[in-house]
Amino acid sequence: MGLRDGFDRVLNEYLVASQGDFTQHALANFIRRSLRDTVAVAVGENERLVLKGSAGQGNWARGPWVGIFDKLVTSSAQSGYYPVYLFREDMTGLYLSLNQGMTEAKKLYRSDAKTALKSRAANFRAMLGKEVAYFPELDIDLRPSDPANDTAFYEAGNICAQFYPLGQLPSEAQLISDLMIMVKLYETLIQGETNSEVSTTTVEGDEPPEMAYEDATRFRMHKRIERNAGLARAVKKHHGYTCQVCNTNFEARYGEIGKEYIEAHHLRPLASLKGKKVAMDPTKDFAVLCANCHRMIHRSGCVDDIAQFKKAHYRG
Repeated sequence: MGLRDGFDRVLNEYLVASQGDFTQHALANFIRRSLRDTVAVAVGENERLVLKGSAGQGNWARGPWVGIFDKLVTSSAQSGYYPVYLFREDMTGLYLSLNQGMTEAKKLYRSDAKTALKSRAANFRAMLGKEVAYFPELDIDLRPSDPANDTAFYEAGNICAQFYPLGQLPSEAQLISDLMIMVKLYETLIQGETNSEVSTTTVEGDEPPEMAYEDATRFRMHKRIERNAGLARAVKKHHGYTCQVCNTNFEARYGEIGKEYIEAHHLRPLASLKGKKVAMDPTKDFAVLCANCHRMIHRSGCVDDIAQFKKAHYRG
């Protein structure tokens, strides 16, 4: 089965299926697993990406979806931004959309969530510039039957999109080509957003001096990797909570308030962050450092070598 056959099945079967029992329905399972896996195969191997498909939680969704999530931005449809296939409520077509997590927006902006999503979408388009031209649909129509439906919020969150109408789906090769271009656009937005002036890493004072633009971008991506909550938890669980340079243990020094307090440090040189293959094994590619040692190692030439950093710079 390819993308074209998978999309066609959902478009032709969903309305009837959604009138029946949701639990363990074959079409719901198809969207969650088989269609998701088909999209994953088309995307290709990329350890930073997580793919999920949904036909609803407990009940049928008005509009099912299959999303592609970069773990450095988000791992779910609730937050951040991500490429996603969104099906219209009336199943007259679907969109390949670069979209946003509307659950997060609802919590932050409440009644103004749609306004906020539209504003952020416009900002993201400005960051991408001419790159969005391949996906001309800036305003999408998911045919929401109620303005409170999730589909209405996905309309507001759309950054750019391509529409595929029922009965006129393009060839398998074209669908895959569009998907690869969208994933590349996603990577471009992540790089641009990471390197934007509003990034908190621009005010921390630990950037190595006189970095070229490309190295600065990679440095901020390096910091973003370290701040990934899931990775950080796994790193600390494996390596413990004692700084691997100065041996500071915050619980031993400060008591209960210092329990399990330490920072994850990515043990990879900046040059290794080019492209989608990024080493992120919590056991091999990270260390744990106190805040002081962490800032200093970033300013050194030993970002990937704890022992060399201690020898060259630590005066404890």
